[in-house]
Amino acid sequence: MRIRTVIGTLIALVLVVLVAYLTQHNIGLLSQPFALTNQRTVPLYVVVVAAFLVGFLPIVSILVVQALKRDLAERRGRQFEREANSARSSFRRALDYRSDNQWQKAAEEFEVALAAQPEDFTGLLHLGEVLRRQGRTEEAIELHRRASVLYPQSVAVLYEMAEDYTAQGSPEVAQEIHERILRDFPGSGLHILRQRRGSALERRDWPEAQRLQEAIATLVGEVGEAADSGPEAGIERGLAYELAVRALDNEQFSVAKSAFEKILSEEPGFVPARIMLGETLLLEGDGAGAVSEWRLGFETTGSPTFLQRIEDHFIERGDPLQAIETLHAVIANAENDLQPRLFLGRLYNRVEMNDEALRILQAVRERVRRSPIYHYLLARLHERRGELEK
Repeated sequence: MRIRTVIGTLIALVLVVLVAYLTQHNIGLLSQPFALTNQRTVPLYVVVVAAFLVGFLPIVSILVVQALKRDLAERRGRQFEREANSARSSFRRALDYRSDNQWQKAAEEFEVALAAQPEDFTGLLHLGEVLRRQGRTEEAIELHRRASVLYPQSVAVLYEMAEDYTAQGSPEVAQEIHERILRDFPGSGLHILRQRRGSALERRDWPEAQRLQEAIATLVGEVGEAADSGPEAGIERGLAYELAVRALDNEQFSVAKSAFEKILSEEPGFVPARIMLGETLLLEGDGAGAVSEWRLGFETTGSPTFLQRIEDHFIERGDPLQAIETLHAVIANAENDLQPRLFLGRLYNRVEMNDEALRILQAVRERVRRSPIYHYLLARLHERRGELEK
């Protein structure tokens, strides 16, 4: 029992006792007749009680009604809180099932949550997705339509509807929804453009991917994202590289060369672009320029790919001595000459100059003691020299 109730009860008892005491000592006065009319009288206490009731009952009625309203509101609040807690629990369970790809159980829990909160945005969105995953595309479409009516400015709902129609086998409707997003919500069209760009990349349709990349770059600038860093910069550079390779395949040497040089001006350490710039120069008949680019690539990045390409270039020309001289020049200019020395030793081994190969490799023994390739090369050299015990 509440303290306020106890205090109220005690006060009421005190008042009852006081009234009884006063009534007992004033019984004669209260029994006096009180004239209502010339012919009709009533005892005075009847008039007093009636006056008290007329003043007291309305106040009591108001207080009782307010107390009842307050109690009902509290009951409704507790019921709503219990339902909300139950809905939240169902929603959390549904998310767990969804993450585990248990679509049926996820759908059941989402339905329980939506029964308590039928206009919940996240619940409508996720239940539609789960229904689509189950192959119930018609129900998913209907649910997302309902969400679209409730939340007409939600781009997320439109994306889900596009996915629904794609799953249903109506790509033209999905395309219309995508166009609507691009038209009505230009700042939110990045998702669609990136999807289309991904499809173009999978098809290796580089011109289309580049066109979409330019549109993405424009939108990125409008919404204030950093267009010159992160994944977008890498994708843009990769597309420029693929277009340059395509130009090279089409024997558009000047176009390819300019494209590779532009890429390298922005990212000097982009190994594939440096390799292909050398290949472009080689196809133009500038072998010295190609080797120079590959040497610059090694000096810039330290990547052994360049040393391998230099070696293969001279071997393909039937000029291993030039390869040896070039590697010696690389060693002379290198800050860390370990990799070019290993390549030189391997080249000597490749052209069966065994003594020179052994001399070079033994000179770097302490620096590459744990390298399995190093020990393999030494073993082959000793085998050729008939030194099987080594």
